Amino acid sequence: MDEKAVESAVACRESGGAAGASIGMLLDGWQATADPEQLAVLVVAVRPMVEVVATRVLRSRRIADRSAVDDVVSLVLDHLRRLPRGLEGERHVALFRGDEPGTDTGAAFIRILSRNRALDVARSRGRRARRSVPFSAAIADVREALVVRRAAAALEAEAETHDRLAAAIDRLEPQLRTVVQMLLDGKSQVVIAHVLGVCEGTVSRIRSRALAKLRTLMEL
Repeated sequence: MDEKAVESAVACRESGGAAGASIGMLLDGWQATADPEQLAVLVVAVRPMVEVVATRVLRSRRIADRSAVDDVVSLVLDHLRRLPRGLEGERHVALFRGDEPGTDTGAAFIRILSRNRALDVARSRGRRARRSVPFSAAIADVREALVVRRAAAALEAEAETHDRLAAAIDRLEPQLRTVVQMLLDGKSQVVIAHVLGVCEGTVSRIRSRALAKLRTLMEL
């Protein structure tokens, strides 16, 4: 057992617990003794710091749920409970209080541990939120995706038909092509007859021949 850590634990008790001991001293004492009373003093000392760090980190991730802070505290305390080693002669996880002034790293350790556990909780909440999407919302998303896909397919099919029709019109005889293009431009048979210098009956026959030829070409 580490004599320095034992001395730290004794000094902590003699100085009145958390009020008179540094965080590093409390951590070293708990590691050395595995005394439940030492752990209780440590928990009282570090809990406010853990809650402050957890609250700040979680709020930066847009999590304001008090239960999330409690989860972080629980994870940190669980980590602290495992600090003492079970076998005689094993080295401690770390020594948090050095001989020289200013070498106490206990508070920094608690802050870093609290930050890491808060990030763990934030990631866990994020995964849980993604998994808990309501079934109705998921169905709505699927339906919307299908509608968009069908609309895109319809537009693509329409564009393909338009291209095939344009190619078929280009293959018509000149007179048939002229009549079809004028019809597509919205001109009536009366106007077409006047432009071509023929009677309406002739335009009607040309129109019928053109449509029949286009159907054949479109089926190829």
